[in-house]
Amino acid sequence: MLAPSETAPTPGPPPLPRGIGTVAAALLTLVAALFWLRDPLAAFDTALWGPDQPWVHRDFLGAWWLFHAAADPALDLSLQNHPAGALSTAHHIPNPWDAWALGPLLVGHSFPGWWNRMQLAHHLANLGGVLVLGRAAGLRGLSLAVAGLLVGASPLMLHEVAGGRTLSGVVWPGLIALACLLRGRSVAAGLLIGIQALLYVYNGLVVFVIALLLAPSWGLLAAAVPLVPYLWWLLPVFSGTGSAAPPADYSVLPLSGLMGLHAVPARQRLLPVLLPAAVLSLWVHRSPHRWRWAAAIAVAGLVALGPTPGAKSDTAFVASPLAWMVRYIPGLGRMHHPVRAGLVLVPLLAVVGARGLQALPVRWRTAINSIVLIGILALSRSVPEAVPHGTPRPLPGIAQAQWLRQNAGPIVDLTGSGAAALGLQPLHGRPMLEGLRRPQPKPGEHDPGTLRRDANRWLAGQRQPSLGARLHAAGFTHVLAIPRTGQPSEVPTDILTADLGPPVYPGVWALK
Repeated sequence: MLAPSETAPTPGPPPLPRGIGTVAAALLTLVAALFWLRDPLAAFDTALWGPDQPWVHRDFLGAWWLFHAAADPALDLSLQNHPAGALSTAHHIPNPWDAWALGPLLVGHSFPGWWNRMQLAHHLANLGGVLVLGRAAGLRGLSLAVAGLLVGASPLMLHEVAGGRTLSGVVWPGLIALACLLRGRSVAAGLLIGIQALLYVYNGLVVFVIALLLAPSWGLLAAAVPLVPYLWWLLPVFSGTGSAAPPADYSVLPLSGLMGLHAVPARQRLLPVLLPAAVLSLWVHRSPHRWRWAAAIAVAGLVALGPTPGAKSDTAFVASPLAWMVRYIPGLGRMHHPVRAGLVLVPLLAVVGARGLQALPVRWRTAINSIVLIGILALSRSVPEAVPHGTPRPLPGIAQAQWLRQNAGPIVDLTGSGAAALGLQPLHGRPMLEGLRRPQPKPGEHDPGTLRRDANRWLAGQRQPSLGARLHAAGFTHVLAIPRTGQPSEVPTDILTADLGPPVYPGVWALK
């Protein structure tokens, strides 16, 4: 079993009363994290934490719809991909737990403010997990505060928040699992690793491998307790977990971001001192188990850098061993966002780096830790850049949705891919041709896949004189076509008017 701290105590001043140093480190980390995010916090109730274009961003829109569906039982999947209806939630969103649990609390609250507070809670909980892991690894006082601030000052920790995602950015169960393991509580560690896998299965797998490297134990098999029911729930969709690469390529941690360089966006960067501090600590802190920590960092880094590491997200220098695993190990091909392992990598680097400071002679330790803390505060200016904020980005089409709710039956929301249609369905509540996924072609008189593809020809500027009658025969009553990105050119107004007649309401055409 790996000991919490492999360094012998160094004689020095009397220690602080038990727990005081930990509480002080937690308070300092909390205050610093809130200070770094003061600009987005000031706009919490008006500006959404998430992508720059939230109303065309598939990940955010899926979460937006699911939270509202949990709050409104009438908003069912049967209303999507009309007339066939959408498949079950498991086919679309493998980790819907937060929406199912917290969605009902959304009723009566302003969505931007409610969403932002939830995302902030996830971020602060991750920082709390770092402190728990650091304490189990033997950190205390200023060194523990250094670990917390190193993580809080790394913009990468807000990557998933910036993408409008929720549980895929939560890693505190995995961090606490490693802390339990260091304290000899392997069964508790296994259970928490299983919970981490429920939130995002690949980070759960990363933490499990790291746990085996740090302190292998049979108790880790307790991860199966939450995972077996989860895998049984996912069983009907296993056939869709192929190894094909995602259409938009992989979301990875670029090498520039690993070194903290500004060649990539803030949300893809670590704090610049993080990697050098961990490497230096492993070099000078000659504990018998340092190779275990080095191996743990290597595993998290290998995954975060992706199958083909490169200077930026769209470049590649060489294929890593992960490329082979993604290709040949069943299920790994669905790991479309390896960068999420960076949320495990950053805490490991921070704890290891702070352990080096913990090992310094007492006569230097306090002064050097204080200098490092001041340096972290000075280098943290890029943290707010990782969270888009500033001006409100209101949902387009609210008036049209309200009109449709009172006057329409099933509708066609002319959005191309269909994801943007999820933004308005919680408001109009109408069955629609679009859904969480594109309709799949099926034999039948009114194939939704065929109708969707033909409707896309309207978007491409091609007339479809007979399509209106076909849609009407399939049960649709109206077509909704409004700009989602603020560019009027994305709506083929002239084509729709030529084929369907003048709009019956701005942005709405009747089918007959």
